[in-house]
This record gives sequence, C-alpha cells and structure tokens, in this order.
Amino acid sequence: LLIIAAVALGAFLGNSLVRPLSEIRNKLAHLTSSDGGDRHISYRGPDDELGILVQSYNKMVDDLDESTRRLAQSEREQAWKEMARQVAHEIKNPLTPMRLSIQHLMRLKEQNHPGWEEKVTTIGASLLEQIGTLSDTADEFSTIAKSFNETPDVFSLDELLKEQVTIFDNRDNITFQYGCLPADPTLKARRHQMARTFLNIITNAVQSIEGASGEGSVAITVSDALIDGSKAYLVDIEDSGPGVSEENLAKLFTPNFTTKSSGTGLGLAICKSIIEQSGGTISYHRSDKLGGACFTVLLPAYENLDGAAGEVEVAS
Repeated sequence: LLIIAAVALGAFLGNSLVRPLSEIRNKLAHLTSSDGGDRHISYRGPDDELGILVQSYNKMVDDLDESTRRLAQSEREQAWKEMARQVAHEIKNPLTPMRLSIQHLMRLKEQNHPGWEEKVTTIGASLLEQIGTLSDTADEFSTIAKSFNETPDVFSLDELLKEQVTIFDNRDNITFQYGCLPADPTLKARRHQMARTFLNIITNAVQSIEGASGEGSVAITVSDALIDGSKAYLVDIEDSGPGVSEENLAKLFTPNFTTKSSGTGLGLAICKSIIEQSGGTISYHRSDKLGGACFTVLLPAYENLDGAAGEVEVAS
C-alpha cells in the first residue's frame, strides 16, 4: 500500500510539474499564430521556479502583442506617409508647368506683347492637358479605395471582354483578334474594377505597338483552366509590340514603375491588386504567338448551385 501510495503521489506531483511545461511548449509552438486566441497560461501552483517561468512567459506574450500592435500601427502610418508623398509628387508635377505658363501669359499681357492674344489658345490647350493629367492622377488613387468598397457581381467574362475590344477595335493600324473557348464563362467579382483592369492591360498593348512600329496586332483568348482543382478561366492578352525588357521584369507590378513619359505608374500594380482580391493571379511572359508582351490572367469561375462548381468567395 505504501508503494502504491508513493507511486500515485509521484505521478500526481510529476503531472503537476509536467503539465505547465507541456502547455508552455505547445503555446510557444503556436506563439506566432494569428488566430487571436488567448495565449496566456493559467497556473495556480505555488510561487516557485515553475510559477516564475509561467509569469515570465505571460509577460513575454503581452510584450509581443504590444510590439505587434506598435509595428502594425507604424506600418500603417508609413503606408499613409508613402501614399501622401506619392499624391503630392504626382500633383506637383503638372502644377509647376501650369504656374509657369500662366505667369508667362500674364507677363505678355502686362508688356502688351504683340500677338499675346494668340498665345492664350496655345497656353490654354496646355493647361487643359495638365488638368487632365491631374484628373487621371486623382482617378488612379481613388481607385485604390473604390476597389475595396464595390460589391461583387455575377457577370459574363465573354461580354465584359467584348465590350473592351469594341472600344479599341476602330483603328486602321492595329487589328484585334478575340476568341472565347468556354461556352459561357461566368465570374463573381467587382465588375467595374475588372473592366478597368482589362482596359488598362489592352491600353498598354495598344500604346506599346503605337510607340514602336505603329502597326501590329492584339490577340485576346479565353480558355478553361483550373485553380487548385476547381474550374477557372485563363485570359491571354498578347500584342506584337516590343514587350517588356529584361531589366524591367522584376519591377513590372510594383507601384511607381512606368516606362511612359506620363502617368502615375500605378496601373499594373492596381490591376494586380484587383485580380488578387477576386482570387486570381496575373503574370507576364513573352508572347509565342505575336512575339510581344503577353499578360495572362487566371480567374476562378462562378457557377450556379446546380453546376459543377459552387460559389467562389471574393477576398475582401
């Protein structure tokens, strides 16, 4: 009986010591988890070495949470500062020539310079162009906020792309080829933002051709694909332009990057964000068909409940 009692007492004391240590080990293993659960350890034992260890662990958890909160706040503040810097930079660029043009026109009028009235038309046209640049800049930045507020819709990808092709298919120097293999490709996404995305990519293709040879072709193809075993659609937008140079590939989808003389450099970065919010991806490679750029957009399909695939949740 004494031996049995000693074994039982030893097992009880051993469990009372090992249980908090095992709990500390498990908590440490998931310390970086973002599930938001309580990561503190409740220990009601004596204020011994083990109790001090538990207290130290709980304090470390509190310090880590506070550091994470401060880091997140610092990152948000830095993001806002960077955004404010970009807005100020993009607004300041056209304001400088606008001010100089108006000052020049005022000096001509004060000096009663011959022909200053004719200058009004030229300078006025320049000012209107700069105002248009400011408006485009405001639209680019407001799109970032709007893309998170628009309600996802169910719509036909085929009809959406045909609308974009119709906008551009009126040029004598560029031919458009469009093909849609799926019978009725349906998406659930933010339709306005998705239309803006394809409009931006096609605009880049047209400008690339016009900036090079001036004549060429753009081909848009929709085909079936899979995302993690689920039905999806693949959209290839190819052009016969010069494509993207090797040194610019790594910066292609980053903000503030552009090879154009005008613009904010936010187009493809916003396109990537919109597509990823819809559960898709966008990538670039050299076109095998036309020899220029090829942007490939992969988007999850949406079908009714009686179809093969269910609803696709749109990321917020």
